[in-house]
Amino acid sequence: MAASFEGLGYGLLNDVLGTMRSDEGYALPNRYEIEIGAPNAALSDSTPSGGGGGLLGVFSSFLPSGLAGIVGGTKTSGLRSIQLRAESVQLPGRNLSTTDDPNVYGPVRTVVDGVSFAEDINITFQCGSELQERKFFEKWQEEAFDKGTWNLKYYDNYKGSLSIYLLDKNDKRRYGLKCHEAYPKSVTGMDLNAAPATDIAKVTVVFVFRYWTALAIEDKGNSLISNMANTVIDHAERNLLRNVPSISKLF
Repeated sequence: MAASFEGLGYGLLNDVLGTMRSDEGYALPNRYEIEIGAPNAALSDSTPSGGGGGLLGVFSSFLPSGLAGIVGGTKTSGLRSIQLRAESVQLPGRNLSTTDDPNVYGPVRTVVDGVSFAEDINITFQCGSELQERKFFEKWQEEAFDKGTWNLKYYDNYKGSLSIYLLDKNDKRRYGLKCHEAYPKSVTGMDLNAAPATDIAKVTVVFVFRYWTALAIEDKGNSLISNMANTVIDHAERNLLRNVPSISKLF
């Protein structure tokens, strides 16, 4: 009996250690990717050939295939490059605002009276030699106002989206958030100095958004609890089968 429980213990320990060493283990903050959904207005003033001066036209010569990503719900062949240059990004949080409920006797009860998505998202991009990444977000900002009259444009002109995914060691998506009605609030300044030639110029873009939703990620396998349950069941089955007489002994 003692040996039986010892075998079960080793089996459960292997499940725990195996899970921590596999893709079901710890989340790694350095494995992520983003998807930028530029505003619909980006398609209205630029042409596939890059002849227009719009948002997509800025990147017409960046790659032979143009700018990749998702624009207006349509995948283009190029904004992927700028997305891969995201050096750091933040997963946004969510806040519940609360207030005290005075309509109860005894200790005060705190209830939720609202929800907010208050944090801005800072994304730092590594820049190419012509600062194409900075130009892209500058043009995006210009979808919000007229440079000649300073009149403001419609909200639908400049709102886009931003999706952030956490990846495992095999680059499979494990968790994702989509930030709705997002746009670049700030394109921060860039310090130019006598840094070593190996340093890379970077630009930080501050995104604001209205709210986020969790993205459905396909099932990646059994959980740790499920694996442990299977281990217990398998161990019990082995013990039962060990006590079943063989067919040769029955005849």
